[in-house]
Amino acid sequence: MGKVLKLADYLPENSSHNNLDWREGFREHLEEDERSDNTITSYLSDLNIFVKWFEKTQGNFAPNLITALDLRDYKRDLLLKSKPGTINRKLSAISTFLIFARDAGLIHSIPKIPKQVKEQRPGIRWLNRPEQHGLLRRVERYGEQRDLGAIKVLLNTGLRVSELADLLWSDVEISDRKGSLIVRSGKGSKRRTIPLNKDARSGFLLLGYDQHQGTDQPVMVGQRGRLTRRGIEHMVEKYRGDLDGFSCHSLRHTFCKNLVDGGVGLEKVAALAGHESLETTRRYCQPSYHDLEKAVQVIGEEED
Repeated sequence: MGKVLKLADYLPENSSHNNLDWREGFREHLEEDERSDNTITSYLSDLNIFVKWFEKTQGNFAPNLITALDLRDYKRDLLLKSKPGTINRKLSAISTFLIFARDAGLIHSIPKIPKQVKEQRPGIRWLNRPEQHGLLRRVERYGEQRDLGAIKVLLNTGLRVSELADLLWSDVEISDRKGSLIVRSGKGSKRRTIPLNKDARSGFLLLGYDQHQGTDQPVMVGQRGRLTRRGIEHMVEKYRGDLDGFSCHSLRHTFCKNLVDGGVGLEKVAALAGHESLETTRRYCQPSYHDLEKAVQVIGEEED
């Protein structure tokens, strides 16, 4: 069992328990917990917003002054102006802070956290086979070799856009009949290896594998150097054409859906995609409208 940290473990010697101390202590706690930079930034921002709300409605803020009633009132305020996903993230940030505060000796017990808001999840957007072929044709006709290579890789590896942005040529290995890549920066710092099918290998060859194999140069580059996540998203999404609801992340969804439709077991799909939970993977078993259209055609007797 790990060491239970008290406030003194986070504070410099001879410091008072002021706002800066517990804010910095919370930041260090998140870093030690190996939270992502984005999570740390959003949690600290959400906590600051809550503190400002508390000071406006209750007066001076201190962690030990937070009550269950305060948290319920704060949730009611959020319901008037924020979406469910935003509300749930803010409540999660406060809950994480209160756990830190208890372990650090700032509070004796954690007040009851309000229940999260039920969120209507939007349908996952993946591309059916005609849409996939149409996208590839548009890129072949109007795009650059790099763009076609990147889209082939995303469609056939299921990489997150951030994972492709972080990928180095030394992470990719291709031979005549097989290949693999290593994801070193997966979600939750999880590393995984993805085998490469022929289309994925073709994509990496278009991106310049023969010229750069084995080097520590980034796979995705533009005129100004390494492409960022947003740069890759912009590059892909300019080929959306008439695809409603399409985003760069749709290619990852398409990879997972193609595997499920091909009869690949959920455990294997989860391992390839880097899902932490099979419940995430199970979403791809839900039929799309296109799937339902094909289903009812099976029982029809009249020919079109």
